[in-house]
Amino acid sequence: MKVISGKYKGRKILVESNSDYRPTLTRIREDIFNLLLHNNDLDIDLNEIILCDLFAGTGSIGIEALSRGVKKVIFNDIDKKHTNKIEEFLKKINEVNYEITNFDAYEQKIDILNSCHVIYIDPPYNHTFESIQKKILINIKSNILIIFESSNLIYLDNLILRKQYKNKNLFFFRT
Repeated sequence: MKVISGKYKGRKILVESNSDYRPTLTRIREDIFNLLLHNNDLDIDLNEIILCDLFAGTGSIGIEALSRGVKKVIFNDIDKKHTNKIEEFLKKINEVNYEITNFDAYEQKIDILNSCHVIYIDPPYNHTFESIQKKILINIKSNILIIFESSNLIYLDNLILRKQYKNKNLFFFRT
């Protein structure tokens, strides 16, 4: 897997060979950043935001964000071997605008999440949107853009945009 665009374009993202995560497809990563850059309804200036990749896995979303010039990325994954690979990559390219955390997203680390402008959530398959909503989103301050990736269809009153793929959906909404 490689960085798609920006200052790190073409760099190979380090991936655990025996991993328990599923990397976000290139097409989906490209669409996310095209929408953030060009959709006025999302009202985002990439150069001014702090993005949290909440269930980071490979870190591909956060790395792509840094490559495209975001102010800072917070990479979080409960599994330290995942964040070690992300940090190894970031040190190799001399990136400094990031923070690595290893908290359980369901444990109330709201201060970190509330410092963000955008939170990308692509949880493991066994995590439901309802549990994310009840244990994470309910505690986040208003007006943070959430990008939620899921193979399931969810219904939101505050939905700004939904992008559908063969077996995935991206939901853009504000808390």
